[in-house]
Formats: sequence, structure tokens, C-alpha cells
Amino acid sequence: MNINEAREMNLRVERKQDARTGDYFDNIANMSFRDGFLYKTVAMKSISIQNIHPTFDELEKFRQTGEGGDGEMASLSTLFRNRKKVCFMKGDRVIVVKGDLRDRKGCVEKVEEDTIHIRPNEKDLPMETLAFSDKELRKYFEVGDHVKVISGSSEGVIGMVESVEGHVVSLISNTTKERLCVFTDNVVQSSEVTSSLTRFGEYELRDLVKLDNKNFGVIIRVDGEVFQVLKGVPDRPEVALVRLREIKEKVEKKGYAQDHFNNQLTVKDVVKVIEGPCKRKQGSVEHIFNGIVFINDRQQFEHAGFICAKTRSLVVHGQMVIEM
Repeated sequence: MNINEAREMNLRVERKQDARTGDYFDNIANMSFRDGFLYKTVAMKSISIQNIHPTFDELEKFRQTGEGGDGEMASLSTLFRNRKKVCFMKGDRVIVVKGDLRDRKGCVEKVEEDTIHIRPNEKDLPMETLAFSDKELRKYFEVGDHVKVISGSSEGVIGMVESVEGHVVSLISNTTKERLCVFTDNVVQSSEVTSSLTRFGEYELRDLVKLDNKNFGVIIRVDGEVFQVLKGVPDRPEVALVRLREIKEKVEKKGYAQDHFNNQLTVKDVVKVIEGPCKRKQGSVEHIFNGIVFINDRQQFEHAGFICAKTRSLVVHGQMVIEM
């Protein structure tokens, strides 16, 4: 729920304190929202907790760091221990995470249901292969490996491993150069090349597209027939996964508007954001649509370098600027 959009639609939004918890919420039609999420009390028996496996992004969003700063790794480790069954395949590089052979590395030779046979890298072990349960192993990657994400919100992304910390791989997408964090379970080594994947069908990277009568955004990633679109929501970065058939049409690169001081604002102008979440950021205007501007900021490494702001939150470079 976007509270600002709710107000623009003339919905009554009230700030209320929860009598039980003392927390403050935005109340709309007797429903309590915070950070865009609906909070409500439900019976435990109505909740299904079986086979629920949050993605790394979901865990990041809802994690509450514990005292001493150890909450992050503790929660990641707990999730990894309780993860769903991993599909190991012959040739996977793995590392032992439990038992006397902890930290030993090897290569999967054979998979028999829950038993994984690996050939250890070390030559000091007497046996040619060792057997482990799937819970005793995790996939192993090194900096510089070329990998593909096979599940989760970033499925299909191909890139190069930048760092590995325990169960988490940080990689740089070949297509957008964006940094992503995913669990090792969701990654495989890949020889695929994606440097030419900048378009699919009639749409390509950096196009402004309509998703429906209200929603629009800029394509920031092309992965086969799936596009990642940075939506025109200036309050926070909001990215949608969209299939080709879900795109209504392309918006041609044109249009003009007025900045905060009523100066004319057009595509290719260099602008600075003077208010809102992106305050003090600057870049060149790529698209203008419905009072929203998509700006290409060279200092912005996420979302293919794009930020989104309202036209009235900007000032054209060289024009009058008032520090706010």
C-alpha cells in the first residue's frame, strides 16, 4: 500500500497508535499499514508455515538485527539450516559445513536421493569418494566464477561472483552491472553469455513502458522474456517483474515539464533533486511522464543507474537553487 497514492485518491488516512503494542500505524478503513505492509491479528491455525522458503531479499526486508550486530548472520544461518532440499548435481563444487570434515571441499560425483557422493580436493584422505547428507553440504563458489541464478526473484540473471560470505553469494549482473545477493542454493555455474541481452521482442533496456492504465516504469533488466521494471513511484524504489505479454505499450521518449522553480524541463537536461528520498542526487533526464522523471545517475549502481523523482522535486542545472 502506497500511503501517498491513497491520499491522492481521497482515501481517509489516519495516524493511530496501537493500544496493545504502542506502535504507530497508518489507518485506512480500519486496516493498519506500516512501510506499505498490512498488519493484522490472525489465528495461528489459519497460518501455513510448511514449505515456506523466503528469498534473500525477503529475509533482508523483514530481518531484525539482534544485539551486538550478530542478528544478520544468525538469521541467515538459521534459514540455511532449515532450507528446502537442495538439488545437487554431478559436477557441483561443494564445501562440508558440518562434522569432522567441516570446511573440506570437493566435487559432486553422484547423487542418490538424500546422499551426496563427493570427490574431495585434498589428497590426504584415504577414500576416493565420501558420502554426505545434503544438509551437510553447500555449494561452493569463488570470486570470478561465472554463474546463473536458477530460482528466486532474480531467476535467470547471469553474472560474475564478486564475493562469497558463508551461504550468500554477491554477484554483478552481466546485463545491468547491478550488484545482487543470493543464496548459494539458488546459483549454478554457467557458461552462458548475456552481454547482448539488451532487448526482447519490441522492448529493450531503458525503454519507458506502460504496464496498465496507472502503472509505468523503465526497463532496467532483460532476462529472456522477463523484464525488470523500475516503476514510477518517487517515494521509494519499486521494481516489478514483468513478462512480455504484461507490457501494454512503449512510451516514446519525449515530453517536457517544469522544475521546482518553474524552469522548463526536457529530456537530456541535467538536473538535481532538492527534496524527497533522492535529495542531492543528480543526473540527466531520460524520461518524463505523468509528472514523474526518470534520471540516469552515474553514481547510482542499483536499478541500472536510474532514480525516480517528481518534476517539482527537481531543479535544472544552472538554474536558481535554494538549499532546503
